[in-house]
Amino acid sequence: MNSVLTPTPNWLSVLKSKWLGKGRNAAPTATAIYLSGAAVATIHGERLAAPNAGGRYAISMRADPIAHIDDYLDAIAQQKKSLGLTNEACHIILAPEFYSLSLVDRPPVAESEVKEAVRWAVQENIEYPMELAELDVFDLPRSASRDSNRDLLFVTVARKDLIARLVGYIQNSGLSACSVGITELSFRNTIATLFPEADRSIGLVRLTGNSGLINISRASELFLSRRITGVPADFSEAAWDTFKDPLLLQVQRSIDYYESAMSQPPCDAIVVATTHSWQDKVCEYLDEMLPVPIRSFTEVLGQQFDLTLHNPEPTEIDWDNFNDGHSNAISAALPALGGLLRGLRPDVLEEDNA
Repeated sequence: MNSVLTPTPNWLSVLKSKWLGKGRNAAPTATAIYLSGAAVATIHGERLAAPNAGGRYAISMRADPIAHIDDYLDAIAQQKKSLGLTNEACHIILAPEFYSLSLVDRPPVAESEVKEAVRWAVQENIEYPMELAELDVFDLPRSASRDSNRDLLFVTVARKDLIARLVGYIQNSGLSACSVGITELSFRNTIATLFPEADRSIGLVRLTGNSGLINISRASELFLSRRITGVPADFSEAAWDTFKDPLLLQVQRSIDYYESAMSQPPCDAIVVATTHSWQDKVCEYLDEMLPVPIRSFTEVLGQQFDLTLHNPEPTEIDWDNFNDGHSNAISAALPALGGLLRGLRPDVLEEDNA
């Protein structure tokens, strides 16, 4: 690793307590950065009104494609300039490609020993020695298990040196990291903000090139998260004809598992966000084939967010007059939105684990 990208020596120990972003305080403004192998997105914003007063937010965002993660520095520099940022602390959200997420039984040990004990439960899923792994856990809601005596945990694992390298890019861009989080919980944050009711189950389907994810959450609780497989890199008409039925099957199975295997009430809606100008066709197809209301993310974000998109010139988004370019950029940056909300809404978005 190039030494200029190496964080200061205490960074890794600091991140051990911040891998899921615990212990944060409300802030008048917040900044978040989403890092993937194909794009980087930065978002900055403020809460204009408390949730019980309408919960409106003003945000600015920019997303840029990259060819390699070594392009992060240039991309973040451009985004800082576009958004008028200086030395802000930011919440980092990692793309799913940078970590694994597993569901395991909680080991019968003291709370202080849980993380060490679950290492052995997930080591066979990891392609590198566990001593090189950074690991954290958060709870699956107890109501998600038919067996009241069974206690399950989500376990997220990433390489320590990868986290350190990514934080190094942020530091060397003139920003600082106040937390490192994962896409699944970022989406949970966004859905909890848009649909705060404890009795509403909302799914979120996001598709980008070669990558897809479906979450189902209820208020601040994440019940299910699955990677969608077979997502094409090229979103052509021929690719859609091949992919649409496998997509439908995976979404349907996820809903069925949530409702049947987890004994949960019917899913109230599925929110869809895609890049590559597939938004309309995915919404239309799923709406035709599923008995669950399908909503475009543009429908729901417009209810609470005033958005200025910087790609590259600042454009105030008119949610009633939306184009494919806007949709693609916002879908690419969507995980960063949940990171931003972690700083603006700690009252309702505290992580499930202690």
